[in-house]
Amino acid sequence: MLIAQITDLHVTRAGELLAGRVDTRAALNKCVARLARLEPRPDLLLITGDLTETATDEEYAYLKAALAPLGLPYYVVPGNHDDRATMRRAFPGMAAAEAGAEDAPFCVAAAQPDWPLRLIGLDSIVPRRSEGALCAQRLAWLAAQLDQADAARPALIFMHHPPFRTGIAPMDACGLLQGLDEFRALVTAKAGRIAGILCGHVHRVIHAAIGGVPVLLAPSSAHQITLDLREAAPLGFCLEPAKIVLHDWRPETGLVSNYVYIDDFPGPYPFK
Repeated sequence: MLIAQITDLHVTRAGELLAGRVDTRAALNKCVARLARLEPRPDLLLITGDLTETATDEEYAYLKAALAPLGLPYYVVPGNHDDRATMRRAFPGMAAAEAGAEDAPFCVAAAQPDWPLRLIGLDSIVPRRSEGALCAQRLAWLAAQLDQADAARPALIFMHHPPFRTGIAPMDACGLLQGLDEFRALVTAKAGRIAGILCGHVHRVIHAAIGGVPVLLAPSSAHQITLDLREAAPLGFCLEPAKIVLHDWRPETGLVSNYVYIDDFPGPYPFK
């Protein structure tokens, strides 16, 4: 099963640049064009939060229109820049947990009969806050979903906030601050049922593990957070090359993840 992951698109309102510099709409269009050229074609696309910058209906409409020509099934979870109620309007029927409640968690459960993995999209946001949280309700829902997975058909969890310290202090300060220990204990207890955990939020390629379960952070399709591991490091962003992640899952190897440059880098090949 070949799964494409993109994250932290931060689609802005028409005519706006992120921080006055980054054209995230143009970045999205380049990303979609690269996805369309991939061979072999991914089976599906996961987007791990911060779909938009200000969570307006118009921003989500632009994203949906950009994704439509791909013809790929896709699933989304919110990031701290997103809004649950607006996402429910944009993606009707996608949220699985208490979909009738406007501010209920936007969690996703997808398990097609011919898929070798169960997909579990976990809402880790706190409305109008940058940090993440996993309340008892969401953890109980996750546990119930994991109980439906097994070693023969494990679950792939995708969420926005990473469940570990990255070493980038400003991002760790707005990381998963509530329910972290409970989440890690649950993952460790159910490790045999979990293929991996995919995250975003930090705008960098970072790998870790919980109880032997791989945790993979994808870079942004637009702009990256500056890598600075000093304790007093300021938050900054840079225009390092954007990437798409391709996760190839096979029973004999588990997840094999490759990172695909969206633009030619460092330039067209063969070099001239």
